[in-house]
Amino acid sequence: MTCVSLPCHTGAPHADPCNCTTISAYMSPLLGGPLIFTARDLAERTDTSVEHVADYWSAMGFQRPDPEAVIFTERDYEAYCSWNALVESGAIDLATSHSLLRANSHLADRLSLWQFEALVEDALRRFHLDDTSARIYVLDHMRERLAVFEQMLVHSWQRQMESLLTRLDKEVAQRGRQVSQDRFPLNRSLGFVDMVSYTSSAEILGGALVDLIERFEEESRQAITEAGGRVVKTIGDAVLYIADDLITGLRVVTSLIERLSADDRILPVRASFVRGDVFSRSGDVFGPTVNLASRLVDIAPVGKILTDPATAAAVAAGKGGEGYRLEEFPMAELRGFGQVSPYLLTVRE
Repeated sequence: MTCVSLPCHTGAPHADPCNCTTISAYMSPLLGGPLIFTARDLAERTDTSVEHVADYWSAMGFQRPDPEAVIFTERDYEAYCSWNALVESGAIDLATSHSLLRANSHLADRLSLWQFEALVEDALRRFHLDDTSARIYVLDHMRERLAVFEQMLVHSWQRQMESLLTRLDKEVAQRGRQVSQDRFPLNRSLGFVDMVSYTSSAEILGGALVDLIERFEEESRQAITEAGGRVVKTIGDAVLYIADDLITGLRVVTSLIERLSADDRILPVRASFVRGDVFSRSGDVFGPTVNLASRLVDIAPVGKILTDPATAAAVAAGKGGEGYRLEEFPMAELRGFGQVSPYLLTVRE
């Protein structure tokens, strides 16, 4: 690999060819050893089929393997054994197995890319390198960070799983037994916040568009999590947020619009807020409530929060706490919902 001038402890670049590494140096810490098995080997050693191995590997996010290609390590074999044993035990079925593998693959792929690009930005900013040199620098130094990244991944997952289980335990304890399967199972407060005039501004901003999106996402995430909510997903110029109860949801959306509206480094924003039933799949939420929130944010005025009549009634009844004001908004035709009479939601001064 071509070497690049590496920064010393003072931050000034200096030549240090001894620190150069190649991609082969990452094989042991990341893969656990050399490539020694084929898909056929894994199938024979576990008394499964080559097709079963290929399905597993595809669900992991990789191309279906040539049965005779040596692409698996001892660690790959151990992971496949453990996962296959989980399915064979009856703890989960094959369809669920593939769904969970795809979840792992999707998140790991995005996380790896996010980490690498963040380190490239760090090298560009701190060492004033060009993009190619910054990427070579990160490649040369990634090995120094792998252990910490792995530790934080496991730690973050453990904390998030504990938080999820605690919330759901509290929720189901208050539910009672469902007698109908017609309704969506989760009652949540959610909505969107988006930047106004994003499409037209994108053409003008050029390279500054990346900084704009990063600033918008970072400020949105901080405001949402600090208020007790969670980010479901980011969609370029929009963020979908969610909260378990009405009180928390109101706190999230009002603090979110206040924080973003005060930031002159992003475009003007608007938001929607709806309380209703949803269902969750693949880390996302779906249902008419989400669709309604999406339609409402499209017609919300700049700097304002728009809510639906049902949610407005709950807020007016004090179910979300005190300190909120509702104002009638002109009736609008919303695709999929017909005529709707929204309300502007604000915090009382």
